[in-house]
Amino acid sequence: MAQIFMNLSNYISRNISTQTKDRFSKPIVYISIISVALGVSVLILVFAITSGFRKEIENKVIGFGSHIEISFFDDNASYQKTPIEKNAAFLTQIKKLDNVKKIQAYALKAGIIKTSDEIEGIVLKGLDTHYDVSFFQTHLVRGKVLHLTDTSTSNEAIISESLANKLHLDTGSRMLVYFVQDPPRQRMFRVCGIYKSELSSFDQTYALCDLKHIQKLNDWNEHQIDGFEILLHDFSQLEKTNTLINQIIPFHLISQTIVTRNQDLFNWIGLFDQNIIVLLVLIIIVISISVISTQLTLMLEQIPTIGILKTLGCTNQHIRNIFLHISSRILIKGLIIGNAIGLILCLIQKHFHLIKLNPDNYYMSHVPIDIVWYHPVLINILIITISLFMLSFPTYFVGRKINITDSIRLE
Repeated sequence: MAQIFMNLSNYISRNISTQTKDRFSKPIVYISIISVALGVSVLILVFAITSGFRKEIENKVIGFGSHIEISFFDDNASYQKTPIEKNAAFLTQIKKLDNVKKIQAYALKAGIIKTSDEIEGIVLKGLDTHYDVSFFQTHLVRGKVLHLTDTSTSNEAIISESLANKLHLDTGSRMLVYFVQDPPRQRMFRVCGIYKSELSSFDQTYALCDLKHIQKLNDWNEHQIDGFEILLHDFSQLEKTNTLINQIIPFHLISQTIVTRNQDLFNWIGLFDQNIIVLLVLIIIVISISVISTQLTLMLEQIPTIGILKTLGCTNQHIRNIFLHISSRILIKGLIIGNAIGLILCLIQKHFHLIKLNPDNYYMSHVPIDIVWYHPVLINILIITISLFMLSFPTYFVGRKINITDSIRLE
């Protein structure tokens, strides 16, 4: 019997939905479908854009300095650090950690580039033959990456496009760098490559060179460096891995995550997450109100039908099911259209970069898109669950507040 009434509810709800095409509720139904579609498509776009921003900025900052850095623990805020040993014994233990992908050495040295008509401060980052330069390879606009060997010192250097433009340098240009120390020193480099990461604070600061130059300038031996950069497999395990590393290294060293070293940047990204939650709540409320308004309109329009159904023996629950089915169809149509629009717009932006940004303000030249498969699923589940829950309240009173005799007379 329950199955019969369920089939009857579906049949009646389909017929009522068909009848709305010739009634005043028709535009209201269309408006409701459009509002659901717009809400879903906006949420899909916002989630994809926020995820894209986070991923792009994380990748760029990691490219400059890895997930975790180990350096000497002191209050010295300059680039002149106390050196540590390149072949430290604790590295063996760190390499055994499951989340550790690669460990690479580096050294930093502040200097001043002087050309015939320009002067600019920079930080030279010294790399060895084992350093992963894939990030800079990806972001090269001209030239090539450093060619380093263990047997000789390379005079090649890579600078950013912003520095190259300021100093009127190009690949093949000579670059004289002065170092303020006692005694003052200078080095002549040849620009072999020019990169552009669009992280202005980094692009305007860093140039790459052979680690041996930094060691010689600091009067270090070949085994002394500023610190270690540690690349990880899983970013979500960043803090846990950093805690384990701090337990392994000696007390005079410190391990810091990329988030700690770039707190302002990651706080800025964190604001996106807060805005998403607010937007998600607001859009779900708007969608629910829109569908509820349409449902109430349909119920008022179908008061005579409700009276007839009650005289035929339909219970309040059966009538509730009829209008829940109608509202569910409106909701599902809107979801299907909204998902299609949102995903299509995401794919268009991802491949064609139609919407541009100012790199000086947003650290990238176009709106980034990263479609995470469970984001649309989560959005749809939340909208369906909350909307159907809210839709159940108006239908709860439909059979109780309508007088059978009066409703039939309205016909």
